[in-house]
Amino acid sequence: MSVFTPANTQELAAIAFRFRVKFNSPEEQAERGQAHRPLVGKEDELLKALRAGEQRYSECRQELKAIRKLRKSENELPVLCADMARKLNSIKDDLTELDVVSREELDSAAQCQGSSIEEMHARLEKLLEWLIGGAEVYLPHQQKMPGRTRGAGNSGVLRLPLEEFAKELRNFLRSPEVGVAFRFDAVPRQDLENGRRELTSATARLLYEAARLLDPRVEVVDIEAVMRAVKRNPEFREELLDDPTITR
Repeated sequence: MSVFTPANTQELAAIAFRFRVKFNSPEEQAERGQAHRPLVGKEDELLKALRAGEQRYSECRQELKAIRKLRKSENELPVLCADMARKLNSIKDDLTELDVVSREELDSAAQCQGSSIEEMHARLEKLLEWLIGGAEVYLPHQQKMPGRTRGAGNSGVLRLPLEEFAKELRNFLRSPEVGVAFRFDAVPRQDLENGRRELTSATARLLYEAARLLDPRVEVVDIEAVMRAVKRNPEFREELLDDPTITR
């Protein structure tokens, strides 16, 4: 079920206006009737864009989850291969140290299964070769870069899915029927908690509030980074597997 409803879409359309800093707050500007709301009356079209963006957001998150699971497996494989190789070497040593009688009995048991102790040794050697090769081939994946996951905000927000969401909104906002500029503007507000920035552009205000319905951890800095990335590359991503922002 979509997080976007006709009710909250109306609220999003109502807050999508340019905040002018001569007012103490966006709420004061709206109460004085000085807020130009370009999306009021276009709620149905906005809702379609929000849900289309949400679909892209969800698909991107799912793909990222699968890719990062694959990366995790690749990183763990060398350790697993090395550990199994050590255990197999121990078994190989135990077989080598068997006395003559024990080797003959084991060989007899193997022959009952259509094999032999020589074949057991050969298979152990081949398996060891594969395990050692696996550890060496994937060794570079063991090296991890320090810091937070690339493509994520300080609070852990995944920005790539938000970029896909923002691209859908950008297409809607820039359409001839709407004609709202896709731009990020913000001003510092010392009167706010921690001196945080107040978003002023209509697009940034809309995207921030809409994105927080998808992920409540979204911060102003995430919106700034997402909008900058979308301006650099407004096309929808077709392939994530080789994207440099999700190497780990």
